[in-house]
Amino acid sequence: MTSLLITDLDNTLYDWVTFFARSFRAMVKELEVILGVPAERILDEFQTTHRALGSVEQPFAVFQLPIVREKFGSSDPAELKACLDPALHAFNRERVQSLQLYPGVEDALRRVVAAGVPVVAHTEASAANAFYRVARLGLADRLQRIYVLEGPPVQHPDPVRQQKLRPPAGLVVELPVSERKPNPQLLLDICAREGSARSEAVYIGDSLTRDVHMARLAGVTSVWARYGTQYASAEWATVARVTNWSDEDVKRDEALRAEAAREMPDYVADSFADVLRVLGIQ
Repeated sequence: MTSLLITDLDNTLYDWVTFFARSFRAMVKELEVILGVPAERILDEFQTTHRALGSVEQPFAVFQLPIVREKFGSSDPAELKACLDPALHAFNRERVQSLQLYPGVEDALRRVVAAGVPVVAHTEASAANAFYRVARLGLADRLQRIYVLEGPPVQHPDPVRQQKLRPPAGLVVELPVSERKPNPQLLLDICAREGSARSEAVYIGDSLTRDVHMARLAGVTSVWARYGTQYASAEWATVARVTNWSDEDVKRDEALRAEAAREMPDYVADSFADVLRVLGIQ
């Protein structure tokens, strides 16, 4: 009996790598014109800034780039937004086009909910980014909860827009940073909060090291979203170019890969709809 479906968001419900890489490249192309500097310098500064912020997903990290401060002599977000508007709009235009659900996700989630199985999501993106994507993709009424890692709130330079991005009370729940993937306590905490025994929970995610391995350690049924690993190498190269990961993070991930290689998922999904079979939903 399944009493809870826990789904990863990025590269499980939608292709995060592709939409982020394409949107980021569109923004950098505009920044080259605005700032009058080559893309490589902009990318170098983004990587340094992302490392300082601890995440590649900082929508307004561009405001903190040294070259931006030098060019405009200001740190005021509203002023910088006006100066950088073409670049910000380029990111948003591409995001609207590229951020799409994987085939079968919408129908599968509808059927899971109709079958009486609660669905919650987990992501290491910020609360603001996670809610934006869920709302944009029309999933807010399919998810009972969205679990994110605690962190400083993303401050939008437009107060009106900031208010619109605020999720409904109770939808988004922050978990401590100590429960970052692949800590199995993450899933145990979610199960406890949702009133589900871990033996009755199913977790689906695209990473063997951070998702499947974590679920196995937690004693939760694991589903590997193999389809979420299928993206162009050029798109991943863009993400890797500006990643916030340090050399130590890379070494840690390599160690995790070696450890996780000894384990196999309980199920393999070639589309999100395969989770219906795992849940026994006809």
